Amino acid sequence: MAVITMACAGDVMINRPDANSMLRHVAGILKGADVAYCNLEGPMCDVGEKHPGKAGISLHLRSTPSVAHALAGAGIDVVSLANNHGLDYGVAGLDQTLRLLDDVRIARAGAGRDLAAARRPALLEVNGVRIALLSYTSVCVAPFAATATTPGLAMVRIKTTYAANLRLFQQPGSPMLTRTVGEPEDVAMLLDDVKAAKSVADVVILAWHWGVSERWGKLADYQRELGRAVIDAGASAILGHHAHMLLGVEFYRGCPIVYSLGNFAFDLDHPYFRRESAIVVCDVSREGVTNVRMLPVLINDQHEPVPVRADGDGQKVAWFLEYLSEGLNTKFINRGEDVELLAQA
Repeated sequence: MAVITMACAGDVMINRPDANSMLRHVAGILKGADVAYCNLEGPMCDVGEKHPGKAGISLHLRSTPSVAHALAGAGIDVVSLANNHGLDYGVAGLDQTLRLLDDVRIARAGAGRDLAAARRPALLEVNGVRIALLSYTSVCVAPFAATATTPGLAMVRIKTTYAANLRLFQQPGSPMLTRTVGEPEDVAMLLDDVKAAKSVADVVILAWHWGVSERWGKLADYQRELGRAVIDAGASAILGHHAHMLLGVEFYRGCPIVYSLGNFAFDLDHPYFRRESAIVVCDVSREGVTNVRMLPVLINDQHEPVPVRADGDGQKVAWFLEYLSEGLNTKFINRGEDVELLAQA
């Protein structure tokens, strides 16, 4: 049975004169895998205007066009594009990003010139193993969503409702009770896409920009509910991001759900960002995803990811991820160089 390795990293936004310098410490790991993935946070462009739909809401982010060659040179094979910065520089910025990725032969998913293109999976075949990677976001402004006739991102909208905590009067300041559910039509579309991808690939992996950032450190209930629904529909793994920090790992039906891979290579200082990160490496075969392990990474003062041993400086990364995974049915085994992740018996 053919088995290939896949290395998975989190959010990437590189904006510096020497784009190649950002991934210099981790390129060996990425190149050593048969398939290497990251989430490209925002466009790679030097064209386009700041999207007016985000005025006053948050930062507009973009990487320099040279990042396409830097990613390819560091071993990245496939990226997800569906995120809350994907159209920060409008359709022109997105178009340039798509062309640059195509030029360096990096596969992509999650954005396109219409909804059909945004929903289309990236297809990769290595040593006879066929992988389909889908990319969706649940955290972006409405104008970023692709339609049948306009460019944009693949989006699963989430509805949020709030209610007062029953102990509010006993404990002033108690947080509100929050309930989040997916819009039925979007969820149906997502599950249809997973099933369609499974019909043309051995393994389906979903990259999902979701949850709450700003060091909230907790999961929204829709993440667990819809994550499991995606596995039930035929996906073998979920790779989450957006939190800008690591979040827990759950095994459901033997399939890993990595709720957030954290920042990986992000040229921006922000008080909410954390320096703990990871590269999640797994074996992929026609039977699915197995042998999941985490390589600890620390972000240095130049925003660059630096791999560290799990029994050395990376131990706090391992402990942090284990803490965040409490109640998620995951066992952690520190093997020195890395940390093996297993479904709890």
